[in-house]
Amino acid sequence: MTQDPFTFVWWVAQEGYEFIENPVELVSSELLGKDNLKFVAPRGDARRPYRPLDADGLWLRFAETCKDAEGVRAFVNEFGRLGSSEDIQEHRLDRILETAGILRKIGEHLSGGDRRAAWRLFPTAGLPTVKEVVLWYAKEPERFHYRLIPVTLRDALLHQAAEAITGNKRFRRCRNEKCANWFRLGAQVENGRPSTITVRREFCSDRCRVASARRQKREVSQHA
Repeated sequence: MTQDPFTFVWWVAQEGYEFIENPVELVSSELLGKDNLKFVAPRGDARRPYRPLDADGLWLRFAETCKDAEGVRAFVNEFGRLGSSEDIQEHRLDRILETAGILRKIGEHLSGGDRRAAWRLFPTAGLPTVKEVVLWYAKEPERFHYRLIPVTLRDALLHQAAEAITGNKRFRRCRNEKCANWFRLGAQVENGRPSTITVRREFCSDRCRVASARRQKREVSQHA
């Protein structure tokens, strides 16, 4: 069973997000007695859609970025909250930081070639929730496709980490200092066509390669 990244759409508040403390409407019996809990809340109702699974390395970007409150704010402002409007627990700052910490350690284990350690650690983050669907495409009228689709962004990030473990996938962070993207090495499909990204590649895109070259050129001229 494979996953079609084009079938999972998530939403980002166009006006960004903020932290709020212990809102009355979010307090449940589980949270009573816990002081100064911070929750991620949207500013305004306007939203824009995007497809998180288009970026294989989004789970690593999440893990690397969300080391503190400001990192979480930066990530959700670009990619949205981890849970749906009803997922109260997934809006908690401490829970987000905990998930990021676990995925960060998984990424470190995989980078070091220890897939077994990553596998042992994975359940501590909680297994992703997915839904089963059957899809039909007009370009393939005789075929039907069975797919597993994440329910939330958190589920999508966990799914990516699980695929990295089971598929022994390798990733690299873009060398452009202004870019936080991670990209996958090896055989894959880009723009609908099979391709291979070799270990010699250092940038996630030509745009980042050009931007880095221009920055280096400016630095050389400034010190000349």
